[in-house]
Amino acid sequence: MGEREHIATAAMVLPFDANDVNLPAVNSVLRDEIAIRSYRNGDERALTSLFETVFGRRMSEREWRWKLAPTFKVPNVWLATHSDQPIFQYAAMRTRFKLDERTHDVMVSVDTMTAPAFRRRGLLTEVAARAYEAWRDAGVAFVIGLPNQQWGSRARALGWRELFPLQWLARPLRPEAMIARRLGLPGIGSVRMVGALWNRFANRRLPPRSDVEVTQIESAGAEFDVIWHRCRADTPFSAVRDAEWIERRFVSSPARNYQMLVARRRNVPTAWLTYSLNRNEGRTTAQLVELFAPKGDTESSAALMLELLRRLAEQDADLIYTLAVPGTPLFAWFRSIGFIRGRSFGVQLVPLATGVPLERLRNPLAWRLTGADFDVA
Repeated sequence: MGEREHIATAAMVLPFDANDVNLPAVNSVLRDEIAIRSYRNGDERALTSLFETVFGRRMSEREWRWKLAPTFKVPNVWLATHSDQPIFQYAAMRTRFKLDERTHDVMVSVDTMTAPAFRRRGLLTEVAARAYEAWRDAGVAFVIGLPNQQWGSRARALGWRELFPLQWLARPLRPEAMIARRLGLPGIGSVRMVGALWNRFANRRLPPRSDVEVTQIESAGAEFDVIWHRCRADTPFSAVRDAEWIERRFVSSPARNYQMLVARRRNVPTAWLTYSLNRNEGRTTAQLVELFAPKGDTESSAALMLELLRRLAEQDADLIYTLAVPGTPLFAWFRSIGFIRGRSFGVQLVPLATGVPLERLRNPLAWRLTGADFDVA
């Protein structure tokens, strides 16, 4: 049986519950049914349309396939349909995670969405439960994600357990431009001395190192495998950040143009950094998506950050922002070089396999986890 045939499983019929629907529409709605099934080839056309309706921005079919096209032995995208049209999506990206010394399949939950006319019908509970059953049977260790407040009590009912927060951090690069924009006084933006003094102060903990060379690269080569093997023992829990992950996560992305920098010491790869530029209404900002370095190698981290700041100065960028877990060394390092705290949200997990060490997983120091593990970067 081919992969597409395998994932097109038979639908499970889910009748409407009269208690869950608005009475004016009861008579017509009850004559129909909702079906639960997994993704079928061609569904992305309707799903990208649903994405635009729910999230207010366009997703191309190419982007949907890059993000969610089936690559695993069980379906990773589950749907509720009405008249055979998708009205709800529960999806995840299959990712390999290192848990202690073993590698496990994990599902990263993304892009849960419901057509407005079908909300508050219990679709999340029904479809997610069906997905978890299939993933558990396939040996998936857990589901991890960032459930939002709209899930309410359903997150707990589905087995989601809180781990720790993930927090936005931002560092102004041109504070004078930000002040000018906020006060409506464009003349202040030309006072470059303010930004120069601020950046000199913030960079005081980033001493340049002549023996660390930083270069930009365009493909996911063997250097990423070298760095991963140098880093994999630093923490018990992490996505497998090897060349295969880099290729899928960044290089092949049609959604963003990621730039990748690699640090080398005496021609040996030591660390890497990925960022993206965002230009909007004449303003340039940058997201530092990932800084990946061996534990304690602050020299490589500093060299990468200095090169990034140099490039952003050439782009006249106003701001750089990133995500990190409070209480970790990486978070503390970002704070020490001028990053300011922003809002945070909770990382949560649904254990599927027996023996998942939930209490240990709640310790942020046991993780190497950033925004790149999810779809917020």
